Amino acid sequence: MKVSLFYLPTYLKEVHGHPANLYRDIFEEIDFAEQAGFHAVWFAEHHFFPYGGAIPSAIQLATAAAARTKRMRIASGVVQLPINHPIRVAEQVAVLDSISGGRAIFGIGRGFERAEYDAFNIPMDESRARFNEAHDLIIKAWKGEPFSFDGRFFKVRDLTVIPHPLQQPHPPIYLAAIISEESFLWAGRLGYNLMYVPIVSTNEEMRGRFELFRGARAAAGRDPATAEIMVELHFYMGENARQAKEFPRPYVEQFHRTAAAANRVDADPAQYKGYGGIAAKFEELAANYDHVYPERAIFGDEDQVLARFAELAESGITEVALKVNFGGMPQRDIMRSLERFADRVLPKIK
Repeated sequence: MKVSLFYLPTYLKEVHGHPANLYRDIFEEIDFAEQAGFHAVWFAEHHFFPYGGAIPSAIQLATAAAARTKRMRIASGVVQLPINHPIRVAEQVAVLDSISGGRAIFGIGRGFERAEYDAFNIPMDESRARFNEAHDLIIKAWKGEPFSFDGRFFKVRDLTVIPHPLQQPHPPIYLAAIISEESFLWAGRLGYNLMYVPIVSTNEEMRGRFELFRGARAAAGRDPATAEIMVELHFYMGENARQAKEFPRPYVEQFHRTAAAANRVDADPAQYKGYGGIAAKFEELAANYDHVYPERAIFGDEDQVLARFAELAESGITEVALKVNFGGMPQRDIMRSLERFADRVLPKIK
């Protein structure tokens, strides 16, 4: 089982002051994870809200992390392709891969916050079409040779993107999938890896979506057993079982309140089936901690954390990315949790 860090942090002015202080904390955690032997660090792109908005550019934070590390893989988790120009994305990811010595992972997705689409003047009903076209253009741009592209949204003639990725033909690609069945099927058909986000899903729903993904891989002539499946989960390892359950409560509640605030206007219903009323779902999670603990998080003492990892491995998950910085949790408590995990659990599951 690979173990990584995942960043969709909650920026709270009353806690962090300037976002520079949040970045300082994040890099302290990454420095520790590099020394402890974590596999990767993932950065999510969001905008404008306390819910992840302190990382408007996943690649920019990833590049800073690459400069501080020598071993960990450096991942976007994700770049929202519909609201970014694909040529710029192709360039930036290729630079990241080059300066990191071929450690980049390219996580991609559509995003689901209408406010982000509106701010960048991108019609949300074009979400999937823009995603597919941006993906196709980026793959062509990474060949390191002149190419042309005649799409609905982007047109390129005799262009060469410099640099091309160090990893060939390109860095590993992960697709973020939450609810939309088409996302699981698309990733499987193209032979990509899966980044699963179980924010509003049960374990039973998770297993069903993994079967969709594996079935699509098999139908495309690809071995389902070779797929990497990463899941990102809130994490806190406490001094004992009771403390580990109760201490994260206010912080995970705050996280879900900020998620609800960022999603007051629903995503386009035709493009995002199943996303209707997602703000209410986040509010429900904020108000009902037992809906989060233990199914949608890893909160526990040593034995509970080990058991949770074993359960996830049995589901076919190959990597668990830990959301350790959320809801304004104090940095000293984040670091103590990481230290307990690295000392008592990580050596037993690597």
